[in-house]
Amino acid sequence: MLDANTAHRRRGRTMRASVIFVVGLALAIAAHAEDPTAPPNRAPRPRDVKLLDEIPDYGAVLHHQWREGVPDDVTAAEESVEAYGRLLDVEPVEALSLSDCIGLTLQNNTDLQIQKLGPVSAATYVRRAWSVFDPRFVSELSRDRIVTPSVTFLTAGYSTSLYAQNLNGSLGLRKLLLTGGQLSLDWRNTRLRTNPSIANTLLPRYTTTLGFTLVQPLLRDFGWDYSRLQVRIAQNTEEAAYRQYEAAIANIVAEVERRYWIVAATIENVRVQRQGLELAQELLRQNEGKYNVGSLPQTAVLEAKAEVASREANVIRATNAAVVARDALRAIINYRAGDAPALLNVTPRDKPAVVFAPVDLASSLESGLRHRPELQAARLDVHGRGLQRKVAENQLLPRLSLIGQLGVNGLAGKDAAVLFGTPPSPVPVNPILGTTYGDALGLLYDGRFYNYGVGAQLEIPIDNAQAKADYAKANIDFEQSRLSLRKVEETITLEIKTAVTNLQSDLKNVEATRIARELAEENVRNQRARYDVGLATTKDLIDYQDRLTRAQFLELEALTRYATDLAELRRAEGSLLQARNIVVDRTAGEPTPWWASF
Repeated sequence: MLDANTAHRRRGRTMRASVIFVVGLALAIAAHAEDPTAPPNRAPRPRDVKLLDEIPDYGAVLHHQWREGVPDDVTAAEESVEAYGRLLDVEPVEALSLSDCIGLTLQNNTDLQIQKLGPVSAATYVRRAWSVFDPRFVSELSRDRIVTPSVTFLTAGYSTSLYAQNLNGSLGLRKLLLTGGQLSLDWRNTRLRTNPSIANTLLPRYTTTLGFTLVQPLLRDFGWDYSRLQVRIAQNTEEAAYRQYEAAIANIVAEVERRYWIVAATIENVRVQRQGLELAQELLRQNEGKYNVGSLPQTAVLEAKAEVASREANVIRATNAAVVARDALRAIINYRAGDAPALLNVTPRDKPAVVFAPVDLASSLESGLRHRPELQAARLDVHGRGLQRKVAENQLLPRLSLIGQLGVNGLAGKDAAVLFGTPPSPVPVNPILGTTYGDALGLLYDGRFYNYGVGAQLEIPIDNAQAKADYAKANIDFEQSRLSLRKVEETITLEIKTAVTNLQSDLKNVEATRIARELAEENVRNQRARYDVGLATTKDLIDYQDRLTRAQFLELEALTRYATDLAELRRAEGSLLQARNIVVDRTAGEPTPWWASF
């Protein structure tokens, strides 16, 4: 059994430990602030994802298409359980700073990995938009034969049937121009076999043509940079996706901070509750000693035992809360070292601190207006909807197209020696014509045999209901986007106002709880002195010890709330990533293909 002086010294050490802890929190004003000279935490770059360029070749495509089921990687993904059951309790528990936790989260958090794919997906739409300018190679090869009854000897000679056997081959290129015009280059070739006759004196006959065709819209599908509007829309969407990715990073970082400080608070709460338990156990020992010598009634011992049981329950609850909070932090960090069976078990190394920085609503609102990524994404969405409405507006116009053609022709064939007249004599053949396919090709360069054409085509829909409906839909989408921007502005304003108000209140609350804790410690000391001389009951001392434990907990809670509310203010005003020295690297967008330069 401890004497009164020894007990008093032990209580003093316990209280001094509490004081040292709280003073340590106050002195750690910038303990979790980022060192500006430290290397930055870099968020994963979306373009680091190789999915954008992992395109199977023809062989792999055919292999997958003619194989039952799905590719092996799909089956492996379906059967994977690698992320299941990773929250086992493992040793040792590693103490990490807030910066360390944020860095690990940026590299391993699954939600962030999902969000990282947003800009990558948007980049595919940019590629698709540019693809309309890609030239297309077309070709055709066919063979046909037709046999019909003959009508006259002029076409079938002296046969009762007329046959025509064609071998057709063509090559071509198609290209959309920046003007919106469709340019075509076609090379067509035919070999004809048929009845020798006056109409067909060259057998086989080779015909070849080479020509350009241009169809240039003048109203619909035409306008200033109209052909690239879809590209601009896709690029705008990609930029908005990057802003949304930045917002996701900020949200996750704020959540890491919140969970980090909750873990710190719950661990310190366990310490506080254990200190309260030690005080209750010490009081029980003293009461049992006094009861044994007859200076206290048995009710005092029973009251002390009840208090010990209550404090033990508090310790159990506090310990459970600490385990749950730590698991939540481990889950968001999601880091597993090597082949470890469970996620890294971490404990905070930093302490919640009060950063006495000026809190100004006007400055925070200005910062949010300039830096909040959600606001920037919303403005980009308005711009994109405006571009889409411009596309729909163009489709309200009639379709007027200018059509131009220019080409050269070649012809050759072997003289079939067709006879005609009385007496029969050979039908003369143009002497400039050769007999082979190569001779027909040679005439393409001659320049004397050509074709051209110029015309216009006009199409006016009677009601144009589809175009009108599409424009109405685009206009509605634009209005929704405009109102959504307003809603984002209202939401961010409320978030900043709430965060500023909370932070200002937190500063006052930290000071108030500090004073309350100091007064509670003084009251316990006074009540202990009164108890030692018989002027206070056991219940009085227990009540004041409860008040001290509650005051210590409230001070921890106030410091933790301040730390989390500070992170929320920084997130709300768009400065959290800069405050945490986090760099979101931007890579160059999709380059303009050479084919899209004309």
